[in-house]
Amino acid sequence: MHFRRVPATLTAGLILAVLLLAGCGDQGGASPPAPTSDAQRGFLTAMVPHHTSAVDMAKVAQSEGQSDFVQGLADEIVLSQTGEIGQMRRIHERLFNAPLEPDMGGHMALGLSAEEAGMGHMDGANMIRGKQPFDRVFVDEMVPHHQGAIRMAEAVQGKTRDPALRKLAKDIVTAQRREIKEMNEFREREFGGPVPSSPAADATPGGGHSG
Repeated sequence: MHFRRVPATLTAGLILAVLLLAGCGDQGGASPPAPTSDAQRGFLTAMVPHHTSAVDMAKVAQSEGQSDFVQGLADEIVLSQTGEIGQMRRIHERLFNAPLEPDMGGHMALGLSAEEAGMGHMDGANMIRGKQPFDRVFVDEMVPHHQGAIRMAEAVQGKTRDPALRKLAKDIVTAQRREIKEMNEFREREFGGPVPSSPAADATPGGGHSG
């Protein structure tokens, strides 16, 4: 019995075609890569300076606050957000194998404008220092600052699968919504109304400026 010899070039071509088809099949069945790296990095690099500015404002309030409420809130912000800054730096180091470098434009990777992310309130410490009535000035600046943090934290929750980052973002939302509610209640009680609203803040629970 005689067999026809298949030319080597034809055999190689068939093998290549099979491999290409197999590769296409694998691509179709595999889960697409999660487009989260930029969003994760953007959140972490923007939120660290955002938190730092809140801590700076709170430190001013520790020395200039006129009420027990503002003094206590300032203490809480310094403690909690300093701890969260450390968490974010560690998460960044783990995810990207590099130290975190703050980036004021990181919010763009989350699809947020500078106004929505509260980046207009980054020099809050200098804006509130020495102003009167201090407690009202402080909450009027801190509420929109918190709202910006909430927007960034909510945005990253839908763009990351990292459990530690998701938990941190959720904790930020929970804590800062509570603090916004407390600040608005304090302002209404002491100064006759909550922090004035603005159109960009309408979707954020608790009222107030855009953050």
